[in-house]
Amino acid sequence: MHKHDIGIVPLTIHLGEKSWKDFYDIDPDEYCSLLRRSTDFPTTSQPSPQDFIDAFAPFAAQGEPVLCVNLSSRLSGTFQSALLAKDHFPGARIEVVDSLQGSMGLGLIILLCAEKAAQGTSFESTAALAGDLARKVETYFSVDSLDYLQRGGRIGKARAFLGTLMKIKPLLHLVEGEVRPVEKIRTTGRLLDRFVELVGKGADEHSQILLSAADMGNDSVMTELVERFLKIPGLSLVYRGKIGGVIASHVGPGGLGLSFLKMTGKQVMPFIE
Repeated sequence: MHKHDIGIVPLTIHLGEKSWKDFYDIDPDEYCSLLRRSTDFPTTSQPSPQDFIDAFAPFAAQGEPVLCVNLSSRLSGTFQSALLAKDHFPGARIEVVDSLQGSMGLGLIILLCAEKAAQGTSFESTAALAGDLARKVETYFSVDSLDYLQRGGRIGKARAFLGTLMKIKPLLHLVEGEVRPVEKIRTTGRLLDRFVELVGKGADEHSQILLSAADMGNDSVMTELVERFLKIPGLSLVYRGKIGGVIASHVGPGGLGLSFLKMTGKQVMPFIE
């Protein structure tokens, strides 16, 4: 993000009587530790339209275009806030995109678009690319408990797994911006096998797979998983890090997540450093 000077309009995390701006006020590891110890369930709040107006205004005043890529509208009202803010600048070139993603998937789309823009791709083409990638990036994740998704109202069709998770690790998929169940898995080893199968399916020497992977207080398991991913033909690890506080509030400690984009032939993009 720093390489391309990408701006962030943060969401807010609330835990007990404390609040933090995501990405600014609290480290993911520190937040995970607080979450494990807390008897309260976290909540989150979207940026207001005014937050986006404040972010857009300097660019609009200078006649510079703005590409604003947001969390899935099925997971957050952030997209709607950005659309309302756009209406305050009728003459400006502002494109607001629903990423249909969260966390790693959103980041992957933004990094790919930033790289294309840096290479001289037009604003219109970059905005169109963001919309295209929103439907091509695949996101899978697993949680230690569905309680966080349920209480936060983001459980979607994974509600079918409720009441069946004693010693089960649910594998979940983000489809059209909504959480969907894939399967119930009994062991961590099998879960990692399935992640590798999903990412590596159909890969060969002509493939390119761009992968973003993150965890919430599960570093050793994710490290093992990444080592296995790097053995897949044509795979490039674009990002390896921690799940941000807002998404972590809805998946809970112990979460594992990955987003990837598979490309072949003319679709192949330069690797992002």
